[in-house]
Amino acid sequence: MRFLKLLRKIFSSDKIPLKLLIGWIVLLSILYSLLSVIRHNSFQSGAFDLGLYDQAAWQYANFLYPFNTIKERFILGDHLTLTLPLLSVLYFAWSNVRMLLIFQAVFLALSSIPIYKLIRIRKFSPFAALNLSIVYSLFFGIQFAVFFDFHPVVIGVALLAWTAYFYESEKYKLFFTMLSLLILTQENMGIALAGLGFIYFFKREYRRDSIMFIALGLIISLIQVKAVGLFSPAGYEYFPKINFDPINLVQKYFDSTDKRMVWLYSFSWYSFLPLLSPGAVFAVTLDLSQYFLPAKAYNHMITPFFHHRAILSPLLLVATLDVLDFLKKKGLKPGYVTIFMLLFAFSLQFIYHFPLNKLSKPAYWKNEDWMNDTREILKLVPSEASVAAQQNLVPHLSHRKEIYLVWPRKIDLVSNVCGQKTCWWLEFAGKPQYLVVDVHPGSWVTQLLETTENFSSALKNMQKAGKIKIYKNIGYAYIYKIN
Repeated sequence: MRFLKLLRKIFSSDKIPLKLLIGWIVLLSILYSLLSVIRHNSFQSGAFDLGLYDQAAWQYANFLYPFNTIKERFILGDHLTLTLPLLSVLYFAWSNVRMLLIFQAVFLALSSIPIYKLIRIRKFSPFAALNLSIVYSLFFGIQFAVFFDFHPVVIGVALLAWTAYFYESEKYKLFFTMLSLLILTQENMGIALAGLGFIYFFKREYRRDSIMFIALGLIISLIQVKAVGLFSPAGYEYFPKINFDPINLVQKYFDSTDKRMVWLYSFSWYSFLPLLSPGAVFAVTLDLSQYFLPAKAYNHMITPFFHHRAILSPLLLVATLDVLDFLKKKGLKPGYVTIFMLLFAFSLQFIYHFPLNKLSKPAYWKNEDWMNDTREILKLVPSEASVAAQQNLVPHLSHRKEIYLVWPRKIDLVSNVCGQKTCWWLEFAGKPQYLVVDVHPGSWVTQLLETTENFSSALKNMQKAGKIKIYKNIGYAYIYKIN
């Protein structure tokens, strides 16, 4: 009994919980930064999206026209990332791609602060606020976003949390500032705002504003999509083509294992409480519609394993507060419920082996000989040269005007360099001076975009045809001069 009284005294005010939250934020910032940077150092990051956004941010930092040579277009022709120039300021402190990864990790961890304050505004105890803030910050989608690469959508997650807090705290100047930054972050942040509107719609005091959130968010996203199409030579490539048959629409939300996993992971992380919130169901359905409903399959966008799911965490958190408020009126103590939620989230963390678990695996920290060889070869690439590189080397070379992604292809050649008409070949845009590759045995398909054998065949064919010549090599890492 004395122990329980002591706990009640400790958590009766914000003093101790806020100190614990700050400690948690520092720890999580370190863990998320390590998770992201170690993956990059191990050559698991890629041209999409880290290399792409790193080149653009570097161009902004050096006051260069942000033409992205990886996707061969003005950067705003891919996504309307109007806050990216603000992030380029980071490179004045440290001009390194890892700066983006560390900033993303810290910015996400810091978004636990508005979440804590939002929960306190709702009259929940400091203890409950601390528990829920931790649950929010460890959301599976946030972990996968940090683990994957850098992406502006992930910055939008934190901005949405601040937007909700400033709105409910009636700090309207700061609210409109955060709202503006949110909308400028990417064209689908308007959909996130509309999702928040659906949740607020079921709270009478916010209903009028919620309708504005929904309408404004959808209209702005539509306008921004049109703007991206104007900047892109191919139009807006992510625009969905949807079959509006009602039965088909419902089926499209559940017609693959990955889609069903997204639903399971999302709602189970908050102990399924958001299922009791109609607004949450509408919000999640709206957000997933971007990825699940298009007739064309965007397989990398429907899985739970990339950055696309991170935005669901602040939405589900706000909905969870509504459900907890309802349960409190029914006599349940929110503090006890949040203890269960925290323990349940931790159990899911280890049952499903979400990304932070990787930091406990010695293999994740292992440095192999081929990695050292590749690092040494990268140092020999002239800093001003235009370069073509394989997928996982692009973000290590993207601080330059011209960096091109290598695409292995089987093509018809006039010359019979491989003993048959159709040969493996490496294609890339522009006219780069150098080709940089690493073909160590066991390379992943995600690193080369093809098997090591076929990629190596392409290199041999290009050497036989006189298109490339070895300039430097260390182990399995090569720099070729391109003729």
